[in-house]
Amino acid sequence: MAKAKADMEEVAWSGRLLAVQPRIRLTRSFDERQHSYHGYVLRVNGTCGDETGEFLVAVGKGAHEKHQFGAGMELSGLSVPVDDPRLEVAGF
Repeated sequence: MAKAKADMEEVAWSGRLLAVQPRIRLTRSFDERQHSYHGYVLRVNGTCGDETGEFLVAVGKGAHEKHQFGAGMELSGLSVPVDDPRLEVAGF
């Protein structure tokens, strides 16, 4: 059973942004395909919690509009792990 978001602890992360990719959900029904945009996935090289390396952070469209993420930027933030890792590419 998935935890409620209020119960999940935030994880501090920081690092250099390597790539920004649109985050879409593709659904298919018989011969019809449909996709919807859910924001962006940031590939970051840095520190997430006590681990160092590359990790993925999902952000909404509003965050991208506000910050205009681009490769090479230095970033930091707090994120919660995704509810169901089987449904998301990003870990946070």
